[in-house]
Amino acid sequence: MVPTSSAQASSSLLCTGYTSCSDKGYSHSGYATHKSTSYWRMYTGTNCTNYVAYRLVTTNGMPNVRPKSGVGNAEDWGFAMASITNSTPSQGSVAWWGKTGHHVAYVEKIVSSSEIWVSESNWSGAFDWRKITKSGSGWPDGFIHFSDLKIVNNEKPTIRGTVKVGAALTAWGGDWTPKGNTYVYRWLANGSAISGATGKTFMPTAAQLGKKLSVQVTATRTSYPTLKATSVSATVAPGTLTSSEPPAITGTARVDSTLTASTGTWSPTGATYAYQWLVDGTPVPGATGRTFTPGPSDVDRRVTVKVTATKAGYDAVTSISDPTAQLAPGLLSATTKPAISGSPKVGSTLTARPGTWSKPDLTYAYQWFVDGKAVSGADHETFVPRPADVDLQVTVHVTASRHGYATTTAISGQTGKVARGTFTIKSPPTVTGSRMRVGARLTATPGTWSPTGTYTYQWYADGKAIAGATERTFTPTKHERSHRLRVRVTARRDGYATTWALSPNTPEIGYGHIGVAKPPVITGSVRLGKTVSVAPGEHTPSGAAMRYLWLRDGKVITGATGRSHRVNTGDLGHRLTARVTLSAAGYTTRTVTTAQTGWAKATSSVRASATTGSHKVTFTIRVAAAGVHAPDGSVQVRFAGDHHRTVKIVDGRGSLLLTGQAPGAHAYVFTFGGTSTVTSSTYRKTVTIG
Repeated sequence: MVPTSSAQASSSLLCTGYTSCSDKGYSHSGYATHKSTSYWRMYTGTNCTNYVAYRLVTTNGMPNVRPKSGVGNAEDWGFAMASITNSTPSQGSVAWWGKTGHHVAYVEKIVSSSEIWVSESNWSGAFDWRKITKSGSGWPDGFIHFSDLKIVNNEKPTIRGTVKVGAALTAWGGDWTPKGNTYVYRWLANGSAISGATGKTFMPTAAQLGKKLSVQVTATRTSYPTLKATSVSATVAPGTLTSSEPPAITGTARVDSTLTASTGTWSPTGATYAYQWLVDGTPVPGATGRTFTPGPSDVDRRVTVKVTATKAGYDAVTSISDPTAQLAPGLLSATTKPAISGSPKVGSTLTARPGTWSKPDLTYAYQWFVDGKAVSGADHETFVPRPADVDLQVTVHVTASRHGYATTTAISGQTGKVARGTFTIKSPPTVTGSRMRVGARLTATPGTWSPTGTYTYQWYADGKAIAGATERTFTPTKHERSHRLRVRVTARRDGYATTWALSPNTPEIGYGHIGVAKPPVITGSVRLGKTVSVAPGEHTPSGAAMRYLWLRDGKVITGATGRSHRVNTGDLGHRLTARVTLSAAGYTTRTVTTAQTGWAKATSSVRASATTGSHKVTFTIRVAAAGVHAPDGSVQVRFAGDHHRTVKIVDGRGSLLLTGQAPGAHAYVFTFGGTSTVTSSTYRKTVTIG
């Protein structure tokens, strides 16, 4: 390693020589007494590399071990330490000229990005400090950042004490590395310096009230960049007022009675006072004056007043009075007594007027009295006199209440004596019925009455009362035919005058219609020689006379006018009906025809004789009907399950030969189909085949 001479640079000397520089305040950091010692195995004495290594070891705290083998001759340092070399200067870094010269220097101060101050020991020359500007040709080729100098704030400064007007505060400077720096204090309000506040202690005044207070500590150390740290800010709170005597309340503790508050005694004097009234500890919205009148909702509760004193630069302080006694209810009075409107009469509504009272928004309860006695359940605004109240007088007691006030009762004057009630007819009685005729039931509707009553009825025919016709319904008889009917309805009710009303007249009562609820029917068997009869059915009136006429296929049978009829040969093959004529006094005659019977027929019978042979049988079949000539027709013969044959019958006779019959006993069924005049019939015969 061979130290080189200083680089050619556009610079100006600040000082030269160890003693001269020290006298001017530019330190050589003790190198004058240590230049004979080798640092980083550099040549001793006055040369750039040994001086810079000395400063890096003694000032920057690096070990006295060459960081890399290439760090020897000055021109090689930047190349060897390229990884930590750049164009940005910093305090404690190494200024390096390796491309434009062969020199290193120690950076003492960064004035700006284009001006630095360095200290250097020149080969075969003197120690000096130089100012170098970037505008000249001597600006370093780079800056090597082995271990730049810096002061580190490990923990910010803090303010100790309560940050409020008039309170003494002390600044703690914080924790720094390295130790042993010089510290300067500056107190700030909202970030701006407070004039004259440069000590470790400070007492806020009203000028700082509400501002953000912080303390700034500036750390300085020789050869190190200056560093500032600022505490967390705190808002300056007001000072504190004190109360030596609490406020007091005067006045009567009653709803609607005004209470007054005193301020109490405070220090210092000259404060401004605000009031807040409280009921059972809860602030009353809007109750912020010196006086307060409790409302109904405050009854049975206690009142206090809170007085808040404020003064510039001081906390607002509150003092509260002792509570009052429980608030008594307010007082009510009737300025005009209650009254009763309406007519004192049974069934007529009386209405209570509550009168006028000393307070609004009252709730009224009512109790009605008759003859000085309370009426059970009569506790509404209205009252309807009862039948038992006739000739007695009525009063009403009105009780006024409202939360927070004492309940008070006032009594009305008496009415006149209660009179009997009267019915009001809203619609008259009417007579209704589907037909205005004999036998058709009529119904009286009583009409609409107020109030309702108990009703009795009397029916009239052309203005004359009908004896016994006192029910709500009436069925006209032959006696009322051609007359007009009406009904009188009489209403009765306890406590009311009996009243009656007449319905309008009906039209004239016409002939009745005989009603058939169940028509007549023909009963009995329609067989030759049998007797059939007419069952009368059901009709109204029940005592109507009945006449009969028989018909054959709708044609009258001469002389057949009885209730019964014997079936004869003339009826065979025909259907019978009966025409029934009903008649009664006051009614129109009515004729009803029964439903048709079935066909009238003679009763038939069938018989068969058998002649058997080998695997065969011959039947001779005879059909007869009593009272008529032997009929024609056909007989169906069934045998062996579902086998069958049909035999023609002429004049009541026919025959049948069956072959292929298996030996043994066999059942044969003979069925005559019948005709329009003869019934069908069946005969069963068992034959044994050989």
